[in-house]
Amino acid sequence: MRKVIIVFVLCISINLLNAQASDIFTAKEYMEVVKSHPIFSKAELLMRSAESEKRMAKGGFDPKLEGQWDQKRYDGKNYYAVGGGKLKVPTWFGIDLEAGYDQSSGIFLDNSDELPARGLWNAGISVPLGKGFMIDQRRAELARADILLEATLQQQILMVNELLYEALNAYLTWQQAYAFYDIANEGVELAETRLEAVILSFEGGDKPAIDTLESLISLSTRNAELLKAAQALENARIDLENYLWVEGFIPLVLEDGVSPEPLDRTRFEQNVQVLNLKQNELIANHPEILLYAFKFDQLDIDRRLVREDLKPDLRLDYNPLLGLGDNSLVGTFNPTDYKVGVSFSYPIIQRKERGKLRLIDVKIQDTEIDVAVKKQQIFTKVESFENNINQAENQREIYISMVEDYLTLLGAERRKFDIGESSIFLLNSRERKYLESRYKSVEASTKVISNRLKYVFVLGRMRDLIE
Repeated sequence: MRKVIIVFVLCISINLLNAQASDIFTAKEYMEVVKSHPIFSKAELLMRSAESEKRMAKGGFDPKLEGQWDQKRYDGKNYYAVGGGKLKVPTWFGIDLEAGYDQSSGIFLDNSDELPARGLWNAGISVPLGKGFMIDQRRAELARADILLEATLQQQILMVNELLYEALNAYLTWQQAYAFYDIANEGVELAETRLEAVILSFEGGDKPAIDTLESLISLSTRNAELLKAAQALENARIDLENYLWVEGFIPLVLEDGVSPEPLDRTRFEQNVQVLNLKQNELIANHPEILLYAFKFDQLDIDRRLVREDLKPDLRLDYNPLLGLGDNSLVGTFNPTDYKVGVSFSYPIIQRKERGKLRLIDVKIQDTEIDVAVKKQQIFTKVESFENNINQAENQREIYISMVEDYLTLLGAERRKFDIGESSIFLLNSRERKYLESRYKSVEASTKVISNRLKYVFVLGRMRDLIE
């Protein structure tokens, strides 16, 4: 097993090295690694736990072998020896089937224990005629286990949904931080180029010394912004590594120099469009809504069980007795040989059962309110993120246009500065506006993608983005 894990780790490492060789770690490669996150293993353990619960519930219907033997000997006398065994088989309908064999001997037997010399076979049936006829604790536990299994599947979906959202959001943050770093680096390059040009102009007598100082201050400011961007980029990379695992227990680390793929404003656009067409259906079948539906099913079982407790406990037991012949172990049936019994109990006031029933009705009403509130919350969030997507796209278009306009103004200002019709202050101002517009453009693109992620996340369909 250890060798297999080592080979798997080497394969993952080779894939990451290939990404590093090209300096691009794509979102697709990233999500393939995320699939090995411990949360996936934990989600699988949840399902195994639910399956074990169902297996335990099925145990209530397992056949059971029972036996006993009592004997007393004293002073060389066999006072009594009484024993027997039986097989008991519970059924889904609340009926218990039995078959057994009893034998007794001795000189001081109780009259009720006296049996034929070769023993006595018996078969029997126990039938609930009141309480327990429609449903009993065993059937209720198995039904609850089935519901738990279905509910666990939805819990799995929610766990994975949250993990994928956080992982993709971390990659998006990394993309934005990398884009910001590029812009900050461009700002430094612009300041360096201008400082060199101003120094040459000063040495040639075309610019005053104060311009070199202002250019130097501008470069220092840009370098400080670059350091801040580098710090944010490193923090984003570290956060990203939280989602890089192998086999759910071996964390991975990205090497320096690896970069994300560029921001793509159209990312997840088609997924959102497809989900939007069946939005109402998806909300109705949302994992959180289905969990409430399973809660209703459980309450319904509890209610049926309590209603069953309101019935009298009436049970009929019938056991035909089959005596053994002298030379045969096979019993002979005689319809006049049997053992029969009837048991009855009924609480007269039934305050406990009626109180339970009222409490269940209250829980059902409370759950109905929770479902209505949850549906409205999901619908409101979906509508909100859909609106945010549209607004972010509009803002992005504006900022893209602003980037082009500020770049044009910057070019014009440079030409004016070169011929002495502008100043360092105005040129710095144009550059700042240009760089700010680039930052805002990246922010707008990030918001578009982020709100799409939130839209898909709220609908509980994050798996659609990686399949």
